[in-house]
Amino acid sequence: MHPYLSHRDNLSQSLPYERAFRKRAKAGEVLRRWLSAATRDWQRRKMIAALSAMDDRLLRDIGIYRNDIARVVDGFIDRELRMTPVAENARRNETAYEPFRKAA
Repeated sequence: MHPYLSHRDNLSQSLPYERAFRKRAKAGEVLRRWLSAATRDWQRRKMIAALSAMDDRLLRDIGIYRNDIARVVDGFIDRELRMTPVAENARRNETAYEPFRKAA
């Protein structure tokens, strides 16, 4: 036997503040997962819009048909969804040459 008596009951349920802390941690986890899902959906829609803006020839060079864009983007991982699309730069270059095309 131990010479000292303890006021703690180690077999009892956790203290009320520990349960409240766990509830807050779970609420934070739910918020983090919701925010992550919303960000992923936004990135997915942005990638679909960028690929849809490309012409069919460029899509075939990549190996994608226009009707397969959504299926291909659904298979991307988070890192691939964060990639910068090429279509925006192509549009900027086309607008830079527009006056020359009109003159020709």
